[in-house]
Amino acid sequence: MQAVLALDTSTDACSVALDHGGRVHFRHHVEARAHNRLLLPMIEEVLAEAGLAPADLDALAFGRGPGSFTGLRIAAAVTQGLAWAHELPVLGVSSLEILAAEALLRVADAGGVITLLDARMGECYWNAFDNGSGGLQALGEDGLAAPAALGPEIQARCAAGPGRWLLVGAELLPESSWPQWEGCEVVVMEALIPDARTLLTLARPRLEAGQGLTAREAVPAYLRDASRWRRLDDPPPDRRMGA
Repeated sequence: MQAVLALDTSTDACSVALDHGGRVHFRHHVEARAHNRLLLPMIEEVLAEAGLAPADLDALAFGRGPGSFTGLRIAAAVTQGLAWAHELPVLGVSSLEILAAEALLRVADAGGVITLLDARMGECYWNAFDNGSGGLQALGEDGLAAPAALGPEIQARCAAGPGRWLLVGAELLPESSWPQWEGCEVVVMEALIPDARTLLTLARPRLEAGQGLTAREAVPAYLRDASRWRRLDDPPPDRRMGA
């Protein structure tokens, strides 16, 4: 695959990266509620910089969430549109996994990463990832929970992997509930946001291994109110009374 485009709008960051023959063209801008204005021009800029048109792409990757409802819809819709128009394979990657990979760029020898992302309404999205010889592996499904309830859940998910664990999103937890357990060291990381360049590093080998999906399957992972999303080829909802 010569040209893979990755985009993420799951947080306040609008991030686009294009890997063209090993050279990465990149745009990244942090501004709340601006993705609908920024994303398409940023894609046009990286394509122009590489001397490519959308039809020259080989595959697409996007941050599927969890994260901002509006941001996820924008990323999924743009990905679906490009993939449908040019018959491209797509791959969605968890925003929490992208954050975990970001943390490991800073502390590569950690045994695992716990990632938390603000979900508003007194809750957070979270997961734990083992950093084994095979790369990052999620120790369960991405979850949604009240921060105060996470301590026991995190410990249960991570207890099998003692060592140094990185904690991303610690600001969402009361300090007294930071997870600690025998044989493990928890390192609190600075605040991180998903970066499309990191998304590229996660997605490219999976796409090259044939794990790409169809445009129809480029759907966001909300974790809350999943019924808000409709695929491009789904029939419109029946709004008659009683439907």
